[in-house]
Amino acid sequence: MKFITLLVSFIYLFSAQAFAHDDHGLGEGSFHAFYHAIFWTIFVLVVYKVAVWSNDKRSQKN
Repeated sequence: MKFITLLVSFIYLFSAQAFAHDDHGLGEGSFHAFYHAIFWTIFVLVVYKVAVWSNDKRSQKN
């Protein structure tokens, strides 16, 4: 339960910042949306791999 709470907190923190900013370098067009889609895809993959890795480590200890 602690992991889920922490995960939801980080997702809320990062998504609030992403929705609130104005990006002058990328502009507000489709490239900006594409950049955020790639960023969040990589973020989800990293979180998934960490969860799988920690579950494997936990099962190896038992």
